[in-house]
Amino acid sequence: MSILVAISDFIKRRLIQPMLNLLRQGMTPRSLAATVATGTVVGIIPAIGITTFLGTAIAARFRLNIAATVLVSYLVQPLQLVLAIPFIRLGISMFGLGELRLTLAEMQVMFKTDWLDALNNLWLANLAGIAAWAMLAIPSGFILYFVLVPILKQVLPKPKLIVTPVSDISATDVSPTL
Repeated sequence: MSILVAISDFIKRRLIQPMLNLLRQGMTPRSLAATVATGTVVGIIPAIGITTFLGTAIAARFRLNIAATVLVSYLVQPLQLVLAIPFIRLGISMFGLGELRLTLAEMQVMFKTDWLDALNNLWLANLAGIAAWAMLAIPSGFILYFVLVPILKQVLPKPKLIVTPVSDISATDVSPTL
């Protein structure tokens, strides 16, 4: 039972608490939706190792929360592994690279016969997968953004307005400028 408690504590410390801290920073529903959509789309690119750089660059360019964008991209990285082969297969079919094989047995034969040619073919297949991802990234990012905005408007706390009574403003606070 202590293993479950340790896992629960880890999830609370490493996932839930950082997300709650980001929500408490005063992000608007639109900026949080843009951050989550960007982090999600960047996090599933079928190229391992570039999500942090790409997420940081995009978040900086569009003035999103960089830490939240990178955090979301890390949280969706299991999807990156699951979706890599479908993106690569889609890219192969889109660009007519039907001669590329992706079964384990065929890749082993490719590496045994000519490993440089195998690396070249796999590199080409990965580039095709990245191209397929790139064509789907922007439309899916917009769809995710527009789905998240109304949800986050319901979930996030409403900003509190601070109203100053008129009697607290003195005549010296308002002076005409000449």
